[in-house]
Amino acid sequence: MTRRGISLLEILIASGIMVTAMVPLWGLMGSSHKQVTLSADEIRVSQLAVEILEQIENKAWIPADGEFAFAPASGKLISIGNALKVDVQVGSYPEYLDLKGKIKVSRYPPETSKTEIGKVMRLMFVYKSKEKVGDEDKEYELSTFVSGN
Repeated sequence: MTRRGISLLEILIASGIMVTAMVPLWGLMGSSHKQVTLSADEIRVSQLAVEILEQIENKAWIPADGEFAFAPASGKLISIGNALKVDVQVGSYPEYLDLKGKIKVSRYPPETSKTEIGKVMRLMFVYKSKEKVGDEDKEYELSTFVSGN
């Protein structure tokens, strides 16, 4: 007599092999999701930095050398600077990023040269990612050169 069908033992062995093969893949899915979230947050912050620096360049804001801290608010107009200020529109972003910004302005070329041809502006953001990696804040920095004096 020829046996047809699958025994319960064969099904259990096949299921065990399949589960053993799937467990590492489930672990990879979790870590890849975390990496995608970290990357998405950094992309959002980099887009905001580019947006702000482009507005500063277009408005030809050339303040004295120094450091200017600012607290961007999602979708709001903000003023950057002390005596000489520039207003820039900040795009919308998720509030969990808790952005803090700072612009460092320095002359170019450095003080060794007599003629200044422009300013180097370094925009630095400190933010929190949605994916918690300890209690550490993330940092992002972008620089540009604005000509003129």
